[in-house]
Amino acid sequence: LVDRRLAALRPDLLMTGTTLSGLPSPKGQEMEDHYFGAVPRRVMAFMQDVENRLIALGIPVRTRHNEVAPGQFEMAPLYEEVNIATDHNMLMMNMLRHVAPDHDFVCLLHEKPFHGINGSGKHINYSMGNAELGNLFDPGETPHENAQFLVFLCAVIRALHKHAGFLRASVATASNDLRLGAHEAPPAVMSLFLGDQLTDVL
Repeated sequence: LVDRRLAALRPDLLMTGTTLSGLPSPKGQEMEDHYFGAVPRRVMAFMQDVENRLIALGIPVRTRHNEVAPGQFEMAPLYEEVNIATDHNMLMMNMLRHVAPDHDFVCLLHEKPFHGINGSGKHINYSMGNAELGNLFDPGETPHENAQFLVFLCAVIRALHKHAGFLRASVATASNDLRLGAHEAPPAVMSLFLGDQLTDVL
């Protein structure tokens, strides 16, 4: 979110949604203070307004918080089936842009609106399952003995290894390639991090 009066001074932001010229941001991510700070009142009022309008459309929002980049915030709709979630995601982005001027903001949805600052951009969290089997990635209380979980975990690992080129091609957009690493995954690197617990299970 950018103050509307400040955004009006930047033709590049207004026309492209990202910075094309100018000096680096005076405030970086030295202490990660934005991520761990409180959501500013003005931003919270904007988020609540958006949430109220979204719920009227049948789109419940589950989370809202600061994100890594200064001026970046996150709202996430409730998990739902992928075809419905896709429609809701598009409606949610439209609503964010539509409501922002009511709060004297411009809402930038470009993956990398500010050059040299990481953490900006949309991302997706997913799972797979159905009504009969539930979440296929749920390890349960005994993951070492949960055959369903282990089969699907290994299938994802194998698929990532076998089809990394296809996955890379699906995210290799000009704006996505501006990601910097650190708080965000650079798309040129395809990796899967399991963590200590899952590594132990395998």
